[in-house]
Amino acid sequence: MRAAASDRAKKAKPRSLMREVAYERFKAELFKRNLAPGQFVSQGELCELLDVPLGPTREALKRLEAENLVRLIPQRGIQITDIGVTLIHEAFQFRTILEVAAVRHFVTVADDATLGELERITTDVLKRLDGGSNADPRLLDAALSVDWGMHDMIVESVGNRIMMTAHRQNFDKIKMIRLHGRSPRYLPLAMEEHLGVIAAMKARDPDKAAAAIEHHMRCAERRALGM
Repeated sequence: MRAAASDRAKKAKPRSLMREVAYERFKAELFKRNLAPGQFVSQGELCELLDVPLGPTREALKRLEAENLVRLIPQRGIQITDIGVTLIHEAFQFRTILEVAAVRHFVTVADDATLGELERITTDVLKRLDGGSNADPRLLDAALSVDWGMHDMIVESVGNRIMMTAHRQNFDKIKMIRLHGRSPRYLPLAMEEHLGVIAAMKARDPDKAAAAIEHHMRCAERRALGM
């Protein structure tokens, strides 16, 4: 009896691993723009793209649907979540609530060296962006990494796993909104807003830091809406 249970566990492990592979590969293809918002794909097409068998792919799709990255529509297939006004507003509204609370904590725990490094890399990438005229893909990737890195650092500082999971799931939607809609010329504006947040954090002023990050979120939402 115990041996049979062990055999079942061994068989189940590769399937669970493949489910995780399918989940991660789906997001990678989405962020590489090989899957477009609103696009319909069949299960077969998705299995081929992800190079994962049907069973684990179906299991990954359930998780992706729960995170609102896809819709499973009977008789039609799988629809990649479309980007609309409601999605943009809700994603940025949630992000604002989360990060305003987190930055108040971050101000009290971040050391001077961390804040100094944040300021240095942000200033460096802003100079290299040259007002948005430099469209080198590698530089744009570096700028986005600096952008996302600061927000991750702020939320992670709280040390709350539930908050961090919610942040990551919501940030997947923010990435999708940015990668499929926002012009690179907006990145210098985002970096300048980051410097405003960093200045408030260096001053160790929780109210100013919260106000600065709320302003950044409002501006980012307006840019995502094309305003």
